[in-house]
Amino acid sequence: MKKILFLNSCVEWGGGEKWTFETALELHNRGYQVTVGSVPNSELYQRAKENGLNTKVVPIRGSLTVLNPVKLISFVNYLKSEEIDTIFLNLSQDLKFGGLAGRLAGVDKTIYRRGSAIPIKDRFYTEFLLENCVTDIIANSQSTKETILENTAQWLSEEKIEIIYNGIKLNKVEQEQEVGPDIRDEFGINKETTLIGNVGRLSEQKGHKYLVKTVDLLKDRLDDFKVLVVGKGELESKIKKQVKDLDLEEYIIFTGFRSDIYNIMSQMDFLLHTALWEGFGFVIAEAMAVGKPIVSTNVSNISEIIIEGKTGYLAESKKPENIAKEVIKMVKLSPDERNKMGQLGKEIVKDNFAFQDKVSRLEDLYLIMSDKKLVTSKQ
Repeated sequence: MKKILFLNSCVEWGGGEKWTFETALELHNRGYQVTVGSVPNSELYQRAKENGLNTKVVPIRGSLTVLNPVKLISFVNYLKSEEIDTIFLNLSQDLKFGGLAGRLAGVDKTIYRRGSAIPIKDRFYTEFLLENCVTDIIANSQSTKETILENTAQWLSEEKIEIIYNGIKLNKVEQEQEVGPDIRDEFGINKETTLIGNVGRLSEQKGHKYLVKTVDLLKDRLDDFKVLVVGKGELESKIKKQVKDLDLEEYIIFTGFRSDIYNIMSQMDFLLHTALWEGFGFVIAEAMAVGKPIVSTNVSNISEIIIEGKTGYLAESKKPENIAKEVIKMVKLSPDERNKMGQLGKEIVKDNFAFQDKVSRLEDLYLIMSDKKLVTSKQ
């Protein structure tokens, strides 16, 4: 059975860390020997430890860690002594450090998962890593695959890249929808008020400043609505100041970090997503799994998830006027029409983004098939 290391040195918790943790735990439950490598103060490391996964402290502190020979040789020796067969890499600094270490240790499979639709810079060391150290690349959407090849197509083989979309744990979604408080009671929101949800880390990527500008337009065009901003992040104080300066505190409610995301999603009327870029748009698929329609900026791979006019509406990124127009369109639909959109979205997630199916595809491509190839080569 394969011995697998997931290397992810991100301190904060995000989509890549969620994928790493859930995939590692699922493969562990399927009988693989799995270790999660990270920095000790990361949320990923703590969650892995709490859930009984093997953990390994890998002191990566940026892209230049690979130039530290003591750390690199120590990690190479670890890979050899533990007889690690397969490494999954996440961040670019993990690619540099883990990719080179995997090659020096003779690891069978070194797999780089790219989770953001941002072009890879064409640097000499990038070509060396992706061509000579990495055996396989996972893109979490067609859009991500295209950006991987944008600057590398002249030397990187497209056949090396497989698209594996993020998976949604449908059973967990069902179980957790009713676990948590009544959100309208908690925040004093009337039953008749249109409740719009925005879920995500408060960072530049998620475009909250355009969300606030959109609400500033909507306050003069809609009668009764609230926007629930769910999440924390480095821009929290800046966004709250923008809300205060525009006198929008009546319309925007900050919940902070919440563990009852599916409960909150089940109570909102629809999701409003204003991201500037994505890799997969996990929160959109989650809201669809709960049966909610979406208004989202049309960036990266979002159009691969949302069917325009049928499961939601797509708006122009960084254009509050256009976003507001699509929000108004959604608000003017009847509850039955919005429910119809949401139910179609739920079916799409069930058919295309089920978590178990995605892990099985990963297993077939990189774990089971590679074992079969190894056996065949020895015959």
